[in-house]
Amino acid sequence: MSTRATIAFRRDDGRFEAVYLHFDGYPEHTGVILDQHYADSELARSLVAGGDLCGFDDQTHQPEHYGDGQPPAVMPTMPALLDFARKCAAAYLYVFEDGRWQMQKV
Repeated sequence: MSTRATIAFRRDDGRFEAVYLHFDGYPEHTGVILDQHYADSELARSLVAGGDLCGFDDQTHQPEHYGDGQPPAVMPTMPALLDFARKCAAAYLYVFEDGRWQMQKV
């Protein structure tokens, strides 16, 4: 069983770029990795720009992106982002905005 999550970045125009994370999306794992290794705007943007994630390498904390080359989904509003997360069966939503990661249970 996996703990799915959605990871998103709020753009300057207010829209959200979002990707699916399949494994280990719980706060004690992914939340910690995001806070410790992707805690600035450029790192967060780059992470999401890489597309959907299988997970993070346990040793290096590098993202393990799926190889399909799909770009992130773009959502116009927070309700649309939450709908996207629910359709991905995400348990958690992580959003980088205002210079920090915010998490909520979906």
